[in-house]
Amino acid sequence: MSAWPVPPRRFAPLLSLERSRLLAVLGSLEPADWDRPTPCPGWSVLGLATHLVGDDLSLLAWQRDDHHGTPPPDGLDEHRFITWLDELQVEWVHAARRLSPRLVVDLLAWLDGQVAATMDVQDPSEVTAHVSWASADPVPVWLDQARELTERWIHRQQILQALGRASDLRPDLAEPVLDGLRWAYPHRLGAVTRPDGTSVVITVTGPEGELAWPLVSRGRVWEFATRAAGPPAAHMQLTTEQAWRLLTNNLVPQLHGQPVSSGDDELLAVLLRTRAIIGEPT
Repeated sequence: MSAWPVPPRRFAPLLSLERSRLLAVLGSLEPADWDRPTPCPGWSVLGLATHLVGDDLSLLAWQRDDHHGTPPPDGLDEHRFITWLDELQVEWVHAARRLSPRLVVDLLAWLDGQVAATMDVQDPSEVTAHVSWASADPVPVWLDQARELTERWIHRQQILQALGRASDLRPDLAEPVLDGLRWAYPHRLGAVTRPDGTSVVITVTGPEGELAWPLVSRGRVWEFATRAAGPPAAHMQLTTEQAWRLLTNNLVPQLHGQPVSSGDDELLAVLLRTRAIIGEPT
């Protein structure tokens, strides 16, 4: 990005709201529910909940305490980094199987305030964070905070799915989550060069209303704009359910349908393969 926008919102209160909704779900579980398989291969509901404990502990260790106990080895390419990260996550969940559901819930409740307090003292405009799916260069701290929110919200949706419940698409969290995930698009479109002023429009419809994300080519980079200058070269329409699932490798076309798209096939192929997670598209 040639210039990042000002912080769009405070994320600490949103993290706490997300945590309260997760705790409400976990508090409603029967003992057998903790063993239900989730969309995360090999992880039960309890395993995914312990993964969230690990996320909180890692955030506090790195961002609050400046303790980098698990840095990635030097020289990893993207594929090997993904493998290393997956193994690290599995290692944590495997070790955490000694924790009971009650302990996991207690830890998640306690960690909520610690994470929110850490975020509240950060400068959201400082361009020192790293979000690999949004930029190869440093990004503002607020985008990293948005990434933390999206991860926790997505994992709650996966727990709801494991329980046979519908996704929670209430706009107070779904809209900020989508607003964070969308930053994967200009980064991935950077691989495709189009004449200056060429536009792409992504439209998302759902409980939050209609969101329109126009992107305009500025030579070697793509940037979000308030509106497309003319007819877009490519247009993709999604529901809220499709949008978050597609961007995070959770879309099952047989269950959730396919996005409706038209226009430049190369641009559309990039949009359909864009992911706002560390991992390969499926």
